[in-house]
Amino acid sequence: MPGIVDWSFIITLVVILAATLVGSYLRSSRRDQVLKDFDGFNVTVEKKDNHIMWGEMHAYSTGFELIYRSDVQDDHHLETSYILYRDEFQEIQAIYRYTRNLNDELRRKRAREMERAFHPGILRRFRRSFQNFMSTATDSMGEVLGLVIGQTRRPAKTVITETSQTYLTGIGKDVIGYVGNNYDPLLERYVGMRVVAEVVEDDSVHEHVGVLKEYSADFIELLDVYYPLPQKVDIKESIASQLIDTIELQVDGHSVKILNHGEQPVHVERVVAADVERELNAILDCGEELTLFIESDEEGAEVYMRVATRLDLIVPR
Repeated sequence: MPGIVDWSFIITLVVILAATLVGSYLRSSRRDQVLKDFDGFNVTVEKKDNHIMWGEMHAYSTGFELIYRSDVQDDHHLETSYILYRDEFQEIQAIYRYTRNLNDELRRKRAREMERAFHPGILRRFRRSFQNFMSTATDSMGEVLGLVIGQTRRPAKTVITETSQTYLTGIGKDVIGYVGNNYDPLLERYVGMRVVAEVVEDDSVHEHVGVLKEYSADFIELLDVYYPLPQKVDIKESIASQLIDTIELQVDGHSVKILNHGEQPVHVERVVAADVERELNAILDCGEELTLFIESDEEGAEVYMRVATRLDLIVPR
């Protein structure tokens, strides 16, 4: 009777079951390291087709969701959130987190994350070094794991088929990959340092300077970037003065005076009046002003400018 129980069969079955459970848990819990830093913050997502969404980000293993601050009425329906899956990440132009809009709690959270990232303790440094090592050794360890499972399959070939062997090897690589963090020796040495990132915007390459906080297989995270955000201002003669962030506009008949009260320069690109566009390309430093003369007899004009705004930035690699 003792030979009736095939312990090798039972042990193999337990190993397969345990590996399946562990692999499923890791697949469901692993999130992009960069997106995880913006989890719980209000962000703005810009896609390459100029579609812009904003809301509170919640990162998941399969993508992320933006929870709108208030419901958005779209054509024939009401929207409360926007979901973007991992296979749609290539459609992202950039993700912005405006530091000026953070409340005290989120500012403290951001400061804690920066302190841990740029001044890590012994345990955190060891953890990151171990993750980097595991990322480097993933391929080699995956091959070794395949050989081990192949040797195990010989006495238990009735249970571990070729399909099962491939599946177990895949789960093993998932476990090893979960421990790692897509280590890049070129980027790793610049974490915590101010770097210049080249980003393609409107078929042109633009450079943005910021502190490299983190990177992943899909994204790079930069902090304290002074980003020239586009701004369109409607000018009307009935409005004598209006303030857009740190930019003041004074209207007197056909005269429009633009004053920069901020610390960063402002790029006044063009003015449009009565469907006539006039290029300006004027730079206003702190305290400087520019006077425009609107030649059209029609009331109203549009001024297009770019205002440097301090923010945190995520861009695709």
